Amino acid sequence: MSNFLKKIQEKISAFFLDEEKPLQESPTIEPNFALEDTQAVTVENDTTSLDILKDLNKSLVQKKKEQSDEIVDSDYWWCFPGHPPVENVHSFEEIDDEKVCAELNRRIDKDEFPVIEIPDNIMKTLSILNNPEFDFGDVSHLINRSPSMAGEFIKVINSSLYSRGIIIQDLKLALPRLGKENVKALLYMYSTKMCFVNHPLFNKLAENIVDHSYATAIIASYLSQRYYPDPDGAFLAGLLHDIGKLGILKAISETYKLPKKSDFEVNLEIFDNILPALHEKAGRFLAENWKVNKTVISAIEHHHDFMDCGFAEDEQLAYHLSALVNIADTIARILGYGQRIDAVNIFSLPATIDLSISRDYEAISFLNNIPGIVTFKSQEK
Repeated sequence: MSNFLKKIQEKISAFFLDEEKPLQESPTIEPNFALEDTQAVTVENDTTSLDILKDLNKSLVQKKKEQSDEIVDSDYWWCFPGHPPVENVHSFEEIDDEKVCAELNRRIDKDEFPVIEIPDNIMKTLSILNNPEFDFGDVSHLINRSPSMAGEFIKVINSSLYSRGIIIQDLKLALPRLGKENVKALLYMYSTKMCFVNHPLFNKLAENIVDHSYATAIIASYLSQRYYPDPDGAFLAGLLHDIGKLGILKAISETYKLPKKSDFEVNLEIFDNILPALHEKAGRFLAENWKVNKTVISAIEHHHDFMDCGFAEDEQLAYHLSALVNIADTIARILGYGQRIDAVNIFSLPATIDLSISRDYEAISFLNNIPGIVTFKSQEK
C-alpha cells in the first residue's frame, strides 16, 4: 500500500481511537477526506486505493453523524427556555399607540423624522476620521477629553473579542482594532445615548438599548469569522440595527408631553405596539442620514423580515448580513442583553439554516465561546 494511504489510515485510526474531549476544550475533528479531495493524487500500482478511501470516508462521515446525534441542545445556552413573562405592563395615558405609530410613520415618509443631533466635539472627531490621512492618535486625544465617551469605547474594546484577555486602557492603540467605520458608528451611538440625558424618563431604557446594540455588534463580528466575509460590516450592522428604537423614543419624548418621572419601570414592553412596527424603517432613515453603506442599511431595515423582503441576486451579501444580525440579536437577548425573549433554540431559526450554521461539534465549540466574548470588562478612567 502506498505511503499516502498509510497516512490516511493513521489519521482515521487516530480519530477513532482518541477519547472524546469535553466540548469546552474545542476538540479538533480531522478533515473529511472526501473522495473529491483525493482525485488530484496519483497512487501508482494500487488498484484498491479508491475503494479503500471510499470506505474510510464513509466510516468517518458516519462517526461525525453519530457525534452530532449525541449533542443534547438543552445542555447548552442556545437552547433557551425563555424569560418569565412581564407582568403588569404599564402604559402612558398621554400616548395612543395607534395614533403615535401613524404619525411617526408619516413623518418618516415625509422626511420630517427628527435626526440625532451630533455634539460639536463629536463632529470634530468625525471630521478627522473623514480625512483620508487621519491619525488614530488625534482621534483618541479628542475622545479622551470626554471621560464618559472614552468609557463607552473602553467598554466595547475590552470585550473578549477585542481585548484578547488583556484590559486595554490606551485608546490610541485600541481604536485601530475597531477600524475607522466602527469608531464612527460608536460616536453616533454615543451621541444618540447622550440625547436622553435630559430626558430622565427614557434615559435608563436608552442605556439598555445601547448595551444590547454593543452586545449584538460583538456577537455579529465574532460569527462573521466563520459565516460572513466582512467582520467590520457585521459589527457596524449589529451596532446600528436598533438605532431606530432610539430615534423613535427621542421623537416621542420631544413630541408628547410626558411626566419627567414615573412610579413604574419604563421598559420596551410599554412600546410593543410601536417599536416593532417602525424601528427598522426609522433605523434606515437615520442610517441614510449618517451615510452608512447600503449593505449595512439593508441589514438595519430587514434584520427581522429578511425572509420576506425578496433580495435580488446581486443583494445576497445584504441578505446574509440581515440573517447574521438576526441571529446575533437573538443571542444577545438570550444572554440577557436586551428585551426578554420566549423559548428558542438558535438551530431552529431560519437565519441559522440560511447561513449554513450546521449542528456539529465544530460549530458547537465555536458557538460555546460567545457568552465569554460578550462579557464587558469596564475599566475606570
